[in-house]
Amino acid sequence: MNPTHYVTPYERGNRNQTTTWAECIAWYERLATDFPQVLRFFRIGVSDNGVPLHAGVISADGVLDRASIQAAGRCVFFNNNGIHPGEPEGIDTCMALVRDFCTQPQRLAALGSTVFLFIPIYNVDGCLNRNASSRVNQVGPETFGFRGNGRNLDLNRDFVKCDSLSAQAFNRFFTEWDPEVMVDTHTSNGADYPYTMTLIHTQSDKLGGTLGAFLRETMVPSLYADMARRGWPTSPYVHPIKDSPDDGIAHMLDVPRFSTGYAALHHTIGFMPESHMLKPFADRYEATRALVETVLDFTVAHAGRIQALRRET
Repeated sequence: MNPTHYVTPYERGNRNQTTTWAECIAWYERLATDFPQVLRFFRIGVSDNGVPLHAGVISADGVLDRASIQAAGRCVFFNNNGIHPGEPEGIDTCMALVRDFCTQPQRLAALGSTVFLFIPIYNVDGCLNRNASSRVNQVGPETFGFRGNGRNLDLNRDFVKCDSLSAQAFNRFFTEWDPEVMVDTHTSNGADYPYTMTLIHTQSDKLGGTLGAFLRETMVPSLYADMARRGWPTSPYVHPIKDSPDDGIAHMLDVPRFSTGYAALHHTIGFMPESHMLKPFADRYEATRALVETVLDFTVAHAGRIQALRRET
């Protein structure tokens, strides 16, 4: 297959476009049809507006059913995208990454026994509600989705509340697959700083002694070093206590209504990258892809260790 047949909407435009929901789902369905030994693409539920909610799974050896993957004790890396569709770079980078797994045998083989699991667009209702002004200070893309779902619920406040049909479907899906590591892609909401990428990670004390220590002392320093090597130096995502950082800063408290806090309930290592809304969309896209690949590469390299530490927790 010629990879040029699978150019994403972001790539074929002026790199200031994000895919629509219809384009995205049709694109994945075609890719799954053309590469059935690499990609399985399937429905996991419906949104509050009754729109299908999809997920996909990739493995290097063609084993794509959950029962067989779990029976073999394989590591699962999960990439969630589009929880806030006005923050869409993860939606577009996931498409490109999945395409590369399908069309580049060496990239696929690099997964080893690790499985790549993803939701292409979680908030499908919000993605269908497109506009150009709900994030008025954000630098691109030209049009994008809306933060709220069909009932105007913020899905990144709903993981343990489960007020939405989407969250109920997500809870079933996440519990069934039980991933070792999750990356849930976002864009920041407006503070100005030099970095294109900032990062929230599951608070290490929520994971227990050995897994938490591994996250804090080994994984996080490695990710920051790798992002710097890739040309995207990264900062922790923090909140000012008052009006100025001179008054102090605080780490985000990721309670279980947020994705990283919810992941911790399952002893899953969670990351919430927040690319900087005041940087160009093309830069945010590249930094987001670099972050997802950095976490994935680390997970592949340390899969056995992460799994062993989860069992100890």
